Amino acid sequence: MKTFLHIIIGFVAGVLCTLLVLFLLAFDHQENTKVPYSSFNVKTNKGTVKLHTGMPRDSVYFLLGNPDSFQTTTIKGHNVEIAGFRVSNNLVPDINITFEDGVLTDFRKI
Repeated sequence: MKTFLHIIIGFVAGVLCTLLVLFLLAFDHQENTKVPYSSFNVKTNKGTVKLHTGMPRDSVYFLLGNPDSFQTTTIKGHNVEIAGFRVSNNLVPDINITFEDGVLTDFRKI
């Protein structure tokens, strides 16, 4: 009976320690990925789309379509991508959206 009790106590302690470590890792990840929040509207041929900083790259591509121009670089260990979209101008991209590590961080309308 004592052996069974020790096994149960060890199991519960292991589960609690695992949950604590996962919580700490998730909390640290959230603190490191904070981007100042701002939102903006983009008028497209299909209507107006509202974007905000912190959006995943895939969500932006889903709303705006594939970019017309694309640049990528690494700055201080972070992958920075600048995607250009042609919204009102047919010759050159008039909107540049910057992603850092796959998250929208900046929006520039030319």
